[in-house]
Amino acid sequence: MWFIKFRQAFCALLLAWLLTVLAQDAGRLYLLVTHGTLDALQSFLPDVGRMFWVGTLFDVRSATLLLSPCLLLAALLATSSRGFDMWRRAWPWLAAAVSTLLAALTIVNVFYYATYDRSIDVFIFGLAEDDTAAVLASLWHDYPVLRALLVLALFAWATYQACRAWQRHLDSRPVRPARLPMAVGASLLMVLLCVLGSRGSVGTFPLRQADAQVSDQKMYNMLTPNGMMALSWAFSAHKRYSHFPEAPDAQGQELLSRFLGRPTAPSLAAFQARTKENPVAQARPPNVVLAVMESMGYHLDTFDQPGRDLFGALRQHWESDWRFTRFVSEGDGTIDSLSRLFVRSPMSNISQSAAQATDFASNMLKPYLAQGYKVIFVTSGNGAWRNLNQFLPRLGVSEFVEQNGLRKRYPEAPLGTWGVPDEYMFRYMAERLEQAEARGEHVLIISMSTTNHPPYQTPAGYPEIDVSLTDAERDRLANLGRNHDLREVFNTLRYANDQLGRFISRIKSEPVGGHTIIAATGDHNLRGIGYPEARDVALGHAVPFYLYVPEDYRAGRHFDPSRVGSHKDIFPTLYHLSLSDTAYYRTGCDLLARKLDDIWCQGYNPEVVLTPEGAYALEGKGTFFPWSDESGWLLGEPQPLRPEQVRQLDRWRAYTGLLQWQLNRQVHGQP
Repeated sequence: MWFIKFRQAFCALLLAWLLTVLAQDAGRLYLLVTHGTLDALQSFLPDVGRMFWVGTLFDVRSATLLLSPCLLLAALLATSSRGFDMWRRAWPWLAAAVSTLLAALTIVNVFYYATYDRSIDVFIFGLAEDDTAAVLASLWHDYPVLRALLVLALFAWATYQACRAWQRHLDSRPVRPARLPMAVGASLLMVLLCVLGSRGSVGTFPLRQADAQVSDQKMYNMLTPNGMMALSWAFSAHKRYSHFPEAPDAQGQELLSRFLGRPTAPSLAAFQARTKENPVAQARPPNVVLAVMESMGYHLDTFDQPGRDLFGALRQHWESDWRFTRFVSEGDGTIDSLSRLFVRSPMSNISQSAAQATDFASNMLKPYLAQGYKVIFVTSGNGAWRNLNQFLPRLGVSEFVEQNGLRKRYPEAPLGTWGVPDEYMFRYMAERLEQAEARGEHVLIISMSTTNHPPYQTPAGYPEIDVSLTDAERDRLANLGRNHDLREVFNTLRYANDQLGRFISRIKSEPVGGHTIIAATGDHNLRGIGYPEARDVALGHAVPFYLYVPEDYRAGRHFDPSRVGSHKDIFPTLYHLSLSDTAYYRTGCDLLARKLDDIWCQGYNPEVVLTPEGAYALEGKGTFFPWSDESGWLLGEPQPLRPEQVRQLDRWRAYTGLLQWQLNRQVHGQP
């Protein structure tokens, strides 16, 4: 009798298992239809097939992992009639709960992909580590949360009803006794099926994260895992990135030698460099401002045209000052980029980690502190966000100003989801520079704006422009338009640009402007646009790098707008403009040098590297796309790698590991 009950429980759970697999596959299909393009689908049909095959195996694995314990419970309860009766009444509820959990993770994965262009990853922990209330407010504003909850409730109800009906059908079937050998064999077969399903593979290893790499096209790799598997990998990554392993010499020697192209001893000394003598900067150290602008991606700026002004007061400076357009963010999130900018940390939660109090050799503020600069950080957001109010003072920030300080200084400043409007941040920065001028100080001011962030909303009273998009433009921004009013998106972008421009205009018009260098960049590209084409690999990370350099500080500098770069190059460029004969930690390039360094002078993001000839996609086997023209972000068809390009690709793949090695080296106090 035990076998008959066990077999019935197995057959009963098959329905819930099938519904769960189908629900997860439906999420994958939905993302493919809504975020893919017809051209991409036609060009990569074999990859689409592999995506669904491997993705379904992941679905089988997650469904089996959650439902197998239910079968084990049924096997234990089947030893008594009373226990199995309890099981028969309870399992439809249990199956509905498990299936709804996986369906909920599927919906979360859909929302996550719509925002970040990737499946759930370690950044999802920002919900708890970020400003949780602001994140939840953005989610409520940007996504159909109520509709999603309604769909989940209907799915749970339908699953429960289907399982009850299925159980009644199984109860109505005549019981056929089985002989002992057949019962044992069938039981072992069912157990074997559960084991294989839990592994998702009949090979040596169970289905793993590496198996999700099914294509050279990023989108298909991102759609392959389901929500549960992606979340489990995110947990593993979060745990791994919260741990700092020792940085062995052998690993460092291998990575340094690969990247530098010559045998190199494993030491942080390999990163030491000095600026050249700069008599002008030595005689009168300039003030330096670095404005990191929320979501200042390069892509939306291309929608600027006559009758659709997206720059406001920034336009005159944008067109007359120095600006590098082929430039990428190194991080793909705000804290990711800030962690890399401040201490060259590829670990985004360094400011909240056990290593937050480390005396980093890679502290990018040290060269300025060594030359007597007062370092100021200003944000229109909450200073406690990601523990920055504790972390940055340890790096040498002596004045930390955030939304509460700005509201105290400017009582009229309204408080929004993420902070006060950016205009108050820029107003304070201008006044602080004027104060520095009066006191004879030289200051480094780093700012982080917040207004151009979901939910997009310009401050009350700010004059908005009418944004009329063509059908082609609306189609290109269809993913963004699903969750946001495109008119609000463009107006919020214009507001942020306009406030930056007004700040620059004010500084230029005053005496302090003659010895103040102003730099601006985006923390990352605007999320939610979607970049399904393989040739969009560079555009997906594109941000500008703007520079205003007073005439007196341009001596010996060479500006070439065609030069490529990334966030790693911002501080080296600023050092050489503003500091004379000063040691610094080099992990990037001086973009204004007369002759560029062949080793450091390419634009780096963990997913893509820019060179003057084109872009390398670092994921998968590695692909090279040449530029289609002399300017802009359009890439041509992929080309076979020449031997020197194979070496270049290998160098920058080593750089990713090298950043982690040098960070671990510092945390453990190794030279």
